[in-house]
Amino acid sequence: MTFSSFLELSFWIPLLAAGVRVATPLLFASLGEAVSERAGVINVGLEGMMALGAIVGFLVAYWTGLSWAGLLAAAAAGLAASLIFGFLTIFRGADQVVTGIVMNILLLGLASFAYASIFSSAHVVAQLTAIPIFRVPWLSDLPIIGRPFFAQSPIVYVVYLLIPVFWLLLEHSQWGLSVRAAGENPEAVDSAGINIWYLRLQAVAICGAMAGLAGAILAVIQIGAYVDGMISGRGFIALAIVVFGGWRPWRVAAAALLFGVVDAFQLRLQVSGVPIPSPFLIGMPYILTIVVVAFVAGRAGYPAAINKAYPLRHFSRKARKLLPADSAAVHPLPQENS
Repeated sequence: MTFSSFLELSFWIPLLAAGVRVATPLLFASLGEAVSERAGVINVGLEGMMALGAIVGFLVAYWTGLSWAGLLAAAAAGLAASLIFGFLTIFRGADQVVTGIVMNILLLGLASFAYASIFSSAHVVAQLTAIPIFRVPWLSDLPIIGRPFFAQSPIVYVVYLLIPVFWLLLEHSQWGLSVRAAGENPEAVDSAGINIWYLRLQAVAICGAMAGLAGAILAVIQIGAYVDGMISGRGFIALAIVVFGGWRPWRVAAAALLFGVVDAFQLRLQVSGVPIPSPFLIGMPYILTIVVVAFVAGRAGYPAAINKAYPLRHFSRKARKLLPADSAAVHPLPQENS
């Protein structure tokens, strides 16, 4: 590969198309994580939940022959894992980072054990049928952007729709306002009679389901097989993407595309045989992650209540626990006659 080839559209258009494909699972995981962190819960267990989604989605798709069934099963598996994580961190007050690390170790080991146990006697690698690319009429013929954005797997178009959905959900809905308040000022949410524990649990559940889908997209849609270590740190990259994108869906999508293009770029360089050590090329996405954490995370405005357990005081607007001052107001003490 010569330097002049970097200036040609024939290099950049396929690179951008590959970057969109690589960014798709990252974006699924990042959108879910953005919701969880806006509610005040950082889910470091994304890596393990993606691995769980990958193995569950692959097994269900392999046994049923239905890719969509694998995706649904992966979302359910991620949801179940996130409920466990949420119970420990929200209801029991466990440290979110430590619990996430433990979840990673548990779920990564569980995924490897399940695959080894089921396919240990297989003589060939279990694979799925590849899902064909769908070209959007008219749009796929547009110059420059047509092929990268509108000649992709159908799951890519799903994530296109999810970006504005999450934007509306977080920024322009009553539920999103409550979620953002839970991450910034949980006392105010609690004082309004909203059950902040269940509100945070809902956000964590969305995060887990999206992480499970992200893992299944890798195994079922893009690779068509399960391989140990296939997540390869993408869960941690998604955490950096959320910070880089400022917890806002549109910016998170742009950050995911940047990471996807960088990953696709290093793959393209490896295939081209450039005289650069392959370990350095493989590490390019992780180097970018370190750069983001070092230079962006310190300046980012994290939600004020992130990784802080909250002792619930009110359970609902209708059945509200009275504080001592409230009790005195409702049942005034008898006064002595002077």
